[in-house]
Amino acid sequence: MRHALCALHLSITNAERITKQMTNAEAVKFLEERHAAFLATVAGIDQATSQKQPAPGEWSVGEIVHHVIMIEHTIRRLIHGLRWRVMGEKTGGAHKPVNLEKVGQRVGRVKTMRRFIPSHGQSLQTLLEKFERERQKTIKLARHANLEKLRRRAFRHYILGAMNGEEWLLFNGHHQERHRRQIEEVLQRLTSKT
Repeated sequence: MRHALCALHLSITNAERITKQMTNAEAVKFLEERHAAFLATVAGIDQATSQKQPAPGEWSVGEIVHHVIMIEHTIRRLIHGLRWRVMGEKTGGAHKPVNLEKVGQRVGRVKTMRRFIPSHGQSLQTLLEKFERERQKTIKLARHANLEKLRRRAFRHYILGAMNGEEWLLFNGHHQERHRRQIEEVLQRLTSKT
C-alpha cells in the first residue's frame, strides 16, 4: 500500500501571528489570497502532467489537489459541528494557541491519515472546479461565522493538538499553502526528469 506523506515544519516562525485573532473580513481575505496563489500555481498544467508522480508512491499534482479538497470539506463539516456544539470541547478560556504558520512550510514529513489519501487518475479540471466550490463554501462560512463563538470550542488535530474553531477555519489556508509548495516541488522534479 502506498503511503502518502505530507510535511510539517516544527519551528515557531511568527509568535505574534499565533495569538492574533482575526475578524471575519481578515479571515476571508486570508483564505482568498491563499486560494489565488494555489490556482496560479496549477494554472496551465495539462491533464497528462497532472497525473505524473515524481517517484513511485509520491503524489501527482492531481492527487495533491484531491487531498486538499478532502481536507477542506472535512474541516468545514468539523467547524459546523463546533458551531452547533455537537463536536469538540469547551476551551474555558484556557486554550493554548497553535502556530498555524508552520503548517504552510515544507520541512519534515509525516504520514497523512488513511482516509485522506487521494485517488489517482481524476481529471484536473474537474478537481479544480470541485475545489472552487469547496473554497467558496468555506469563504461563506468565514464571512458569516461567529468567530468568538468558534474560539470557545476546540477539537484535537492528530499532530498539532487541540485547535479551536477559528484555528480550524484558518488551517484550510495554511494547509493549502503547504500543498501549493508541494506542487511546485513536484513540477520542478518532473521538469528536471525530462
